[in-house]
Amino acid sequence: MNILNKIIIYFFLLCYIFSTALGDAPISVLPDDTNALDKVYIIRYSQALSPKIVLDRIRDAGINYTHRFNLEIIDSISLKLNENDDVIRCSKISGIEHIWPVRKFKPRLFTAHKISGVDVFRQRTGFDGTGIKVGIIDNGLDYTHPAFGNCFKTPGCKTQFGFDLVGNGTSDNPMPDDDPLETCEGHGTHVAGIVAADDHELNFTGVAPGVTLGIYRAIDCNSNTVDDLLIQGLQLAKKDNMDIINLSLGGNFRGWNDTPLGIAVNKLADEGFVIVVAASNLGDEGLFTSGDPDSSANIISVGDVDNIQYLSFVLVPSSDPKKEILYNTDHLSLRYRLPGPLPIVIANTTANLPENDGCNSYNTDFTNKIALIRRGGCDFNTKISNAVAAGAIGVVFYNDVDTLIRAIPLNETPDAIISDVDGEYLKQQIRENENLTVTFPDKMVAIPLTNAGKPSSESSWGPTFEFDIKPDLLAPGGRIFSTFPINLGKYATIDGTSMAAAYTSGTIALYMQANGLRRGNFDPLKLRDLLVYTATPIHNTTKFPFSVDKQGGGLLNINEAIKTKAVIQPSKLLLNDSAHFKGTHQITITNTGNMTTKYTFNHIPTPSIRGWFNNTWVNTDSFVIQNHFAGVKLSKHSVLVRPGKTARITVKFTQPTNMPNDFGIYSGYISIKDSAQRTTSTIPYLGVKGDIHKIPILSNNPPPDILRPSDGVVIVKPNQIGQFTFTGDDFPVFEFTLNYGTRFLIMELFKSGDFTTSGFVGIPIFQTGFSNPSFQFPRNGPATPVAQKPWSSRLVSDINGGNVTVPDGQYQLLLKILRPFGNPNNRNDFVTWKSPIIEIIDPSNTSVSNQTTTQTTTKTGVSTKNQWRG
Repeated sequence: MNILNKIIIYFFLLCYIFSTALGDAPISVLPDDTNALDKVYIIRYSQALSPKIVLDRIRDAGINYTHRFNLEIIDSISLKLNENDDVIRCSKISGIEHIWPVRKFKPRLFTAHKISGVDVFRQRTGFDGTGIKVGIIDNGLDYTHPAFGNCFKTPGCKTQFGFDLVGNGTSDNPMPDDDPLETCEGHGTHVAGIVAADDHELNFTGVAPGVTLGIYRAIDCNSNTVDDLLIQGLQLAKKDNMDIINLSLGGNFRGWNDTPLGIAVNKLADEGFVIVVAASNLGDEGLFTSGDPDSSANIISVGDVDNIQYLSFVLVPSSDPKKEILYNTDHLSLRYRLPGPLPIVIANTTANLPENDGCNSYNTDFTNKIALIRRGGCDFNTKISNAVAAGAIGVVFYNDVDTLIRAIPLNETPDAIISDVDGEYLKQQIRENENLTVTFPDKMVAIPLTNAGKPSSESSWGPTFEFDIKPDLLAPGGRIFSTFPINLGKYATIDGTSMAAAYTSGTIALYMQANGLRRGNFDPLKLRDLLVYTATPIHNTTKFPFSVDKQGGGLLNINEAIKTKAVIQPSKLLLNDSAHFKGTHQITITNTGNMTTKYTFNHIPTPSIRGWFNNTWVNTDSFVIQNHFAGVKLSKHSVLVRPGKTARITVKFTQPTNMPNDFGIYSGYISIKDSAQRTTSTIPYLGVKGDIHKIPILSNNPPPDILRPSDGVVIVKPNQIGQFTFTGDDFPVFEFTLNYGTRFLIMELFKSGDFTTSGFVGIPIFQTGFSNPSFQFPRNGPATPVAQKPWSSRLVSDINGGNVTVPDGQYQLLLKILRPFGNPNNRNDFVTWKSPIIEIIDPSNTSVSNQTTTQTTTKTGVSTKNQWRG
């Protein structure tokens, strides 16, 4: 038996292929494995078993563990093992079907009502979401905020349900309690305010201020969470019978449908829960940037559009009480925590406020003062930290160009940014008056946004790795004003798909109230479909809409959803890539109205998007947008449908003939006009031009290499020999770039030049958090161009699964990557790379240590071993 087949048998029994002889459960190591918790796993068991039976079997096998959660909705438990090898032992226990590591996730960071039509709908109908229960799985809620009634679970209180899965611990080591109060970060309070705030201080409301909230805190104060906490939060929301469950969070580049979290949300949707998920915020990273769980088939994935306007504020210098200087900030902490008057000082070390001002520590005392700092030279947080260390209680930046940027990143320290001109003015006033103070009065100014109602730049592009259209639709999420913890400023303006998901959850609550819907009396998938085909495609500055992979069905439109009497299936047409092209589709239309209706069909193309050049994905700014359109032939251009009856038409697509086979996206809509209701529904379609199976999944730009972190030397040429002592930072880090996500990736060690069974040494065991093999491994992008696997231990796992130390000698690594849609049993479906020679030497032999036989390159600014990108 050759070594490839041996490894497949051994390691695919840890993944997708069950070995009849061994019967072990597959163990999956999922994407972004640097974000996995150490020795913490989700263990899925047979439906015939219970958590107690499985835990007893694990204990009886002599395995020590700490039980975290029962995850019944996916027939699983989560636990922390004492030893790394215990996961292999667990996989051999009868009844255990699958094992995943527990991964970390991040949150995805009200004139908006005019964009979506919510203001018109509420004014016309009076509905506010009363009777609908919305569960929010996030980082808790400051329910002491007046917009939430300063109450929790008391009669008449808005927040009647909730639990804190984190407590005073962290996502790694949770300490659950029954109070989801959160005042340390603010994301959950902002999200909840978009859904349900009823604020009488500033006279604004969320989308559905009448809903009942369930708050499930699963994100800690460092904005971290893990998937077993999230699944536990889903279970609590299910137990409390929430109608809608909102997840404004996710994992990036995880464009698959069958992750643990994906399985959980899909199952809950099948059980009647509406699941709303924020799309990824990777809008600058190019195509195929969907994540997890926003790539799940049965949920509503939401991207965002910019608001009509945002709120700016004013500060007033004591030298001229009539002078109002406009400033922007993400949160209103200056206004609510430091209204002034407060002394303000020029925080610089030279007279001209150089660009790098504030990038180094100050020798000046800024105690109880506001620091004025010029933008540039380093990031905002560094400058704020240095000012705070010198005693400053707040920071006012001024821009390095004569414009006013929208805001700076959220920070615990009260901050603001003003224009270059105003900064120079304020600097002059300080120099003329050493006792100058500033106040931050209660005044807001509305500033129009030039991209109002258009897709936000941060909102990701689809499709998923499996060619599904995601996001499903868009909603307001850019520069959204909402509630914030009182101690952090009380209100904040934040961008992101998190906000759009919350906006969608509130809108769905209005729709459900208007139609008498509750969980169990309707199909959430049909509601998702309705929202997709009644959404309004957003047009670019040309006559064409934005591409479907950016906007899905388009902008959420509750008034169209309420008005339409057509039930249309399917809600989106997936054409796949060229190799799997599906060109013929049938559309059915059922007339639920009481009038015979004529439905007229048309084709609305969108420009093609090409983002693959020089064998790599480019960022969004480098897209090539062209008028390459699919051919569309309709079997009928109109149908007449009586009440309660159904009609069908066939749509035949042909791929754009003038479009290169370079994995670009072509898309558009089939529009359906209703003569009776005077509504227009649009069904999005999308295809990929080219055969994704043939994409150069392992990039040669840059090529794979070996990095030695001790001196930054990079070993890349086949005939090079890199020597390593495995002491300190003198060990190999294997670097490579993936152009597409892969379901399976493995790195094997062989004796140098012998890639046969006899030359096989083992599977390198990488640093904690770095898997080998890896499953559902993400692609790289412009912001994370290289994946790294640090091998610092000399340990490998041999063919029998035992850990052995590799002796001194010369070796080579073989990297094997399964192609997209590849068959793991077909060796031709793997892409491989043979590394340069790795020579392991005795550390006492200092005369040859750290030598490399041929010319190498050196990387500056090399990552430390705790900063590898996996």
